[in-house]
Amino acid sequence: MRFAERLEKFWRNLVLTIPSSEDLNGAVITCYPNVPMLALNHAADINVRENEAENLLAKVTEYFSSKSLLYACFRISPLTRPKSFVSLLESHDFERKTEDSVMTFKGKQVKQALNPEIKVKEISKSQMETYVKLLLEIFEMPTEWKKGLDKLFLESMRKGWRFYLAYAEKKPVGTCALVSLAKTGGIFNVGTLKEYRRRGIGTTLTVKALMDSITEGNELHTLQTENGGNAEKLYRKIGFKIDHTASFFVKNF
Repeated sequence: MRFAERLEKFWRNLVLTIPSSEDLNGAVITCYPNVPMLALNHAADINVRENEAENLLAKVTEYFSSKSLLYACFRISPLTRPKSFVSLLESHDFERKTEDSVMTFKGKQVKQALNPEIKVKEISKSQMETYVKLLLEIFEMPTEWKKGLDKLFLESMRKGWRFYLAYAEKKPVGTCALVSLAKTGGIFNVGTLKEYRRRGIGTTLTVKALMDSITEGNELHTLQTENGGNAEKLYRKIGFKIDHTASFFVKNF
């Protein structure tokens, strides 16, 4: 966990860029009900004294309930304090839904990983609709999330996020995004249409974003993916290694 503190600070800063995020006493929280996925609706950077933990849990749970979200969610990392917080969550019927590998780039050479047959282009504001429609299809998200993602991504673009489309046979087939915060570059939304997978498109997108992160002067390059999943194996081949893991604990209302 060499970079855990810096990577978790990156996540905290990232959360605070999302609309309706708040810095509570002992946690940061984001709640974006228009797109009810865990990454956009959770409390993170949990850091309170043990005798304050119960109160924080109640405060966050009430916050999500007041926003008409159907669940409350906490993101737990090795830096979560107190260490007993997971046991507290489980005693209140929270369950671990996902465990993500927080990875950093440890390689040196990246250009050879690019597939010359795949064209990756950074998009402009006018192409965001294409990007969001493709993202919904790739990740099999509900179509009713489109409006919320349109708004979120356009605002993110104004804040400096970079969004990419990959083209094969002149057709958009893959997505990716890059955000730079405090000399750390985060890569997100890497995905490819089912019929175009296993052609190096995800690798090419990731490498393009990684090269841009390096060019921007970032000193650390990171991404997060399902722990033990196929994508983790892909990122390892590019040169990423696991620094630590983070889990989302959820309780439905």
